[in-house]
Amino acid sequence: MHREKDDSARAPLANASRREAMKVGAGIIAGALSANRVLAQSAGTAAAAEGTPSVNRADAWDHKEKYYGVTMQTGPGYKNDSKRAFGNGPMDETSRQLVEYTDKFSDANLNPTLIDAFHNTMVDTIASLISGFESDPARICARLARTTQSTLKSTVLGYGITTTPELAAYANSSMIRHTDFNDHTSDMMGGILAIGEALHSSGTEVMMAVILAYQIDAALGSAGADKPGFERGFDAGLYYLPATALAVGKLLRLNQDQLANALSLAITMHIPVRVCRSGVLSMQKGCATADAVRSAVFAALAAREGMTGPAEPFEGKAGLWQQITGPFQQLRLPPRNRVGTALTGGIKRSPAEGWTQIVHEAIIPGLRAWTKPDDIESIHIEMAYWGWLEIADPPKWDPLNRETADHSMPYEVARALLDGEVYVDSFTAEKAVDPAVRRLMNKITVSVNPEYTDHGQVRMTVRNKAGAVFTKDTNNRAGDASNFGTPVTHDEIIAKYNRICEFMHVTSDQRDKALAQWSNLRAVKDIAEPMNTLAKFGRPLPL
Repeated sequence: MHREKDDSARAPLANASRREAMKVGAGIIAGALSANRVLAQSAGTAAAAEGTPSVNRADAWDHKEKYYGVTMQTGPGYKNDSKRAFGNGPMDETSRQLVEYTDKFSDANLNPTLIDAFHNTMVDTIASLISGFESDPARICARLARTTQSTLKSTVLGYGITTTPELAAYANSSMIRHTDFNDHTSDMMGGILAIGEALHSSGTEVMMAVILAYQIDAALGSAGADKPGFERGFDAGLYYLPATALAVGKLLRLNQDQLANALSLAITMHIPVRVCRSGVLSMQKGCATADAVRSAVFAALAAREGMTGPAEPFEGKAGLWQQITGPFQQLRLPPRNRVGTALTGGIKRSPAEGWTQIVHEAIIPGLRAWTKPDDIESIHIEMAYWGWLEIADPPKWDPLNRETADHSMPYEVARALLDGEVYVDSFTAEKAVDPAVRRLMNKITVSVNPEYTDHGQVRMTVRNKAGAVFTKDTNNRAGDASNFGTPVTHDEIIAKYNRICEFMHVTSDQRDKALAQWSNLRAVKDIAEPMNTLAKFGRPLPL
């Protein structure tokens, strides 16, 4: 029977690693695709027919090749000379780069601009954590945390519960992310603070670990993968996992072999899918990255005890590259990311989804000055595809919980028009079904503008009952996807912190003491001190 040959089936041959070819020694892998296409080479020679790629790894052969007459055969000769613990194999190149950068990271990598940006982000993160206190997910996390004790002691902030670093990381990162008021990358801080407290690390050590985590996350996110994780349906925790594991490993003083294992374990045992941010949302929307951080902390602790992970989590057969991202085109360490007032420039003014930030800042005030909500006939919003997919799919017109409401473009617009702003109390279940907000939501439509790609690109067209039209286009904000709008200043971050503390019933003395500590970690000898300052705050109900 004649079978048409599919050249795409041989694609893996072209991606075979030259570095791996040198590891085979005298081993031979032979295959015959046709009489004049023979692949047979030993280490150092790699001779092959003209135009035929060298293949010296059994796992580089695609299983489909067997349908085209390929004979697969392996033999002796491979030599594992990595000298890693427990006979583990050589790291892949990506792991090696990340591990060496982590191992060498020191004060020399810091500068005054970066340190100032860190402290602004740190204060913003603490403010966000306080805003997420006493939420339903936070209370669930606190109840879980109090079931487990450890010789490594970490605190669930606000509740004063001492527990394992993993469960404290889960609880604190969940609070940081819950109200969607942080820059998102700071979700990783829950894990770093938990390990830092357990080890009594200095404020400077914790600061360096946080900055390292930001650097690694940014480098991985901009490494030029041909299939970015979010486009393939994977969540932000995909890169928070390795970044947090390495940052925590730095605090744990892991050697390079252990760091590689922490990195590998974090990636291979926990790959987060993005379904938690689609359709009708659940508590996992705010806890998904916290779960990734918890897993990364566990991976680093396991590596410290001697647990090993796959040697090639990125580049190996069925690794991250093959299964999810495709090969990285260029991994830069440190990354070329902008450092302004904060580490990423992604500080938020409103406790709301990132794609709506520009709406609250640049459109809602002018629209409220132009007309009253009751006089609006229709609202049409144009935005980028990825934003539309996340916050304007059909379930967002019927939000019945906070998680869906704060990821709903129609709800946020309607709520802001009625109240003048959205704040941490704008997304209660009662407000989500408010008849006034539902009437206004029913007048809103949202479509994709194919020319828009960034958070800062939105066009809103509003028609009132008299037939007049209001149009606002923020397309001029394009070009900086990391920034949700006009960069937030240091004074605005302090004002945000103070307002949240007042709203969540943090006393003025406790507020000021915490601010002094978290805004100058260089002066903190033991990170347990500022953690203890916020061990309990506010007015929590019994768990």
